[in-house]
Amino acid sequence: MDKVELFDDIYAVPENCVYIPREKCIIAADFHIGYESALEQDGIHIPRFQTQTVQDALLNLLDKYSPEKFIILGDLKHDFSRNADQEKKDISAILRILTKNTEVVLIKGNHDNYLENISSRFSLPVYEEYEIDGVTLVHGHKNILSRPVIIGHEHPSIRLTDGVGAFLKLPCFMHLRSEGIVVLPAFSPLSAGTDVTRASSNSYLSPILKSANVREAELIACSDIGLIPLGKLSSLDDLLH
Repeated sequence: MDKVELFDDIYAVPENCVYIPREKCIIAADFHIGYESALEQDGIHIPRFQTQTVQDALLNLLDKYSPEKFIILGDLKHDFSRNADQEKKDISAILRILTKNTEVVLIKGNHDNYLENISSRFSLPVYEEYEIDGVTLVHGHKNILSRPVIIGHEHPSIRLTDGVGAFLKLPCFMHLRSEGIVVLPAFSPLSAGTDVTRASSNSYLSPILKSANVREAELIACSDIGLIPLGKLSSLDDLLH
């Protein structure tokens, strides 16, 4: 499937983001730019591919959807405590691509300390929350009572296992329809995130989810062949073990 409706004319799309056609708007969360640099500080060296992969994905989105607004739903950067030189360079490259093509809205995530030092160069404010088309947008690391709401932060994924132990792990949307909550998968290719198939109610990071009936969440997996609606988490036990 190429889209699944979440709220009225608000759609999940296979590129790990939300598209609002009437607003010509894309919403994506959890880029975590600078993750490789943070690993290097800890003595772990991996190839630097994330920023280029994100840039390619953004160019694809801009070409496919021609958005007039692009909302980053928190955690554009990764490092909590500083803006490392490479991180600043990589985030600036991302923002340069976006601001040349569309209006950019930045929402602050828990990793986005000092993001203003970078975003100010592009004259971009950083919001704690934002509203579009009657839906509140927040990163999700703080509790909020407004509904409907779209959050990131959790990096939800789903692990499908067969009878001989092989498994496939895919990023996924979580749609708590009756509670008016949508959780986006991470846009970062390196952020595997919370395996919702094995998470207990206490293991979720977002306080919004800690107080929600997550077992009733409808899961929509993202894959190279499109979106895969999997039904409610509570109905998937036979597929997950």
